[in-house]
Amino acid sequence: MKETLELILLHVSQSADIDKGELDVASRLIIHSACRGLQITRAGIWLYDEKQSLIKCKLLIDRGNDSNYESLVLTRKDFPHYFEALDTERTIAAHDALTHVATFEFAEVYLTPLGISSMLDVPIRHRGKMIGIICCEHQGPAREWHADEVVFAASLADLYGRAISANERADYEAKLLEVNQTLEEKIIKRTSELESAQEKLIESEKMAALGNLVAGIAHEVNTPLGIALTSVSNCKDELKHIFRDFENEELTEKGFRDFESVCSEGLNLAETSLTRAANLIQDFKRTSADQTSLEIEEIALDEYIPRVCNPLKPMLRKERVELSIDVTPNLVITTCPGIIAQLLTNLISNAQRHAFGSAVNNQDNKVSVTCYENEQSIALSVADNGKGIPEALHKKIFEPFYTTARDKGGTGLGLNILYNLVHQKLNGEITVQSSVNDGTRFIVTIPIER
Repeated sequence: MKETLELILLHVSQSADIDKGELDVASRLIIHSACRGLQITRAGIWLYDEKQSLIKCKLLIDRGNDSNYESLVLTRKDFPHYFEALDTERTIAAHDALTHVATFEFAEVYLTPLGISSMLDVPIRHRGKMIGIICCEHQGPAREWHADEVVFAASLADLYGRAISANERADYEAKLLEVNQTLEEKIIKRTSELESAQEKLIESEKMAALGNLVAGIAHEVNTPLGIALTSVSNCKDELKHIFRDFENEELTEKGFRDFESVCSEGLNLAETSLTRAANLIQDFKRTSADQTSLEIEEIALDEYIPRVCNPLKPMLRKERVELSIDVTPNLVITTCPGIIAQLLTNLISNAQRHAFGSAVNNQDNKVSVTCYENEQSIALSVADNGKGIPEALHKKIFEPFYTTARDKGGTGLGLNILYNLVHQKLNGEITVQSSVNDGTRFIVTIPIER
């Protein structure tokens, strides 16, 4: 190859414009270099459509007329011989373009009007597939394309393929950066919401359980956030590796596809984890709103308790659990009815879900609700004849986030919320009596003064 052509190729290959991802700048550098090296005034980049039924001019520079053309389209239907030659994916060196088997179809509509006598078309390949051509057009007397000129043009086409890869990488990096920024914004937003929820809990809870609750919230939210951050970090590492392979010209199609697969999986995992954290925070906000909106009024418990329990009976019957209610007649108390309803609903639902297990029980499954006056207080209890709770867990079950059903969607907040409601809203006590295989009884004691 002539030294002048080698110097031009060296200049183009070392140019930062090829690898910085700005395809338009790289395209113009390559086409101007083709014109300078081949001493021609017209050259352009033409790209296939997806079905390879046509090629469209991406960039055509006519230095003689100082103009660009970027809207030209050639279809397979109109120029079958030319496309048949392109299908071979080889260089078309038409010394006499007016008579060459691949280019004679352009004579009347393109070559003669523009004074084009010779054409040199070299294939552009990307990821092993031909995606278009660089078309070099000589105006004036016909010329013969020499071997070193063909190699020169082909090398420029390879550099264009490299520029496409750089452009795709830049686009991916921009998208990844946007995803990272979005994740960071979500983390900041969710963290802010969590802090707000924690502040409300601090204001309402003045008991020792507060410390455990805050720690539990932080742990439960940090787990999905940690997974999300790890996934994003892994995607960034994968990006560095594939960029290194690209720089070393070791990037393969399989490597790129593996990269895309790993990053897609990682980003999906990050999105799922952040959604889980967001849902958990929403649960806290709803629970807080429910507690603060409760009003105090006088209610007759022998009427109110059955009214709360009756809608739960169909759910219990479906699980073959019998519900019985025993309330002392004319038992009136001034309290928060919403809390009483929440206590009963949660305790009965817990019994239905946890007390009897999944195996068929030979005995009749029963849940009983009783309410009676006891000196200066009201005692409300929910008992079952199920499998019971080991004594070692009697205190643990009231701690936040403790659950034996996390795989079924349990959060471990139910009994902790009830504990706080009873102590802070009702100024009462909640205790548990249970032993293995001997059922469980939750007893809520509410001072009559409330």
